[in-house]
Amino acid sequence: MGRNLQRCVAGVVLAGLSVLGGCSKESDDWLIGEWVYDGQATKANLPANIKAAGVPDDVAEELGAELVGKLMSQLEDVRIRFTADEITFFTAEGDKTRDYEVIKRPDANTIVVESPETARLTRSGKYLCIPSTGDVDFKMYFKPVECGN
Repeated sequence: MGRNLQRCVAGVVLAGLSVLGGCSKESDDWLIGEWVYDGQATKANLPANIKAAGVPDDVAEELGAELVGKLMSQLEDVRIRFTADEITFFTAEGDKTRDYEVIKRPDANTIVVESPETARLTRSGKYLCIPSTGDVDFKMYFKPVECGN
């Protein structure tokens, strides 16, 4: 169980670090800036009955809820900053910066990026939505950091 949670958290952090790309265009302006994890918005938008992958059906839902709860608690106070060609991920463990590459723009609210994994980032109202990776499937919501915060 501990290893599954570690893999899930590591997958989310890697996805966050490897998420975004350098050939920014004007349509990507909504992404540029600083974002902070919003646990309330994430919780409010969780799909019903999240199931953990790779476990027996009789414990999948219970384990999914447990993994989501632990993952969400570890994301508190996580911030990310996007520039035209880099993402910086600010966590309790330290800051990490990576280049990113936009590989597709399906619509004005969606950017598909690769570095090294492919991720589909979306905008929902004021929120940036980043998909989780690992044993559970849900979106993590980040809100823009307001000036002075």
